[in-house]
Amino acid sequence: MTPASTTKHTHAERSPSGLFRMSAWEGEMERTYSQLPRWYWNEAERRKQYARWVEAEAESLAMRLSGLLRPDTPVDAAGPARLLVESLARDAEWARSLEDRLLRNAA
Repeated sequence: MTPASTTKHTHAERSPSGLFRMSAWEGEMERTYSQLPRWYWNEAERRKQYARWVEAEAESLAMRLSGLLRPDTPVDAAGPARLLVESLARDAEWARSLEDRLLRNAA
């Protein structure tokens, strides 16, 4: 069994938007590595790496989407896109906060 299938998931296991779930990150890690890194089996380290992934992904998507918005972007597309950019920014902030909490708890 993998951590993705044995972990009890809570609200802390997904970003505020719900777009970034720890189970998705764990699945990606398990598909990416033929042998998972040693740190993966440490729950605190796994959570820290998950928070870093959420931050990077959310910021990257927000930058890419906001870069597509132009003054002539139709309102029916620009409005929802701006809301999504704001939601992604909240996810990134949440991830930074999660990592800070994890680092304080480890100290």
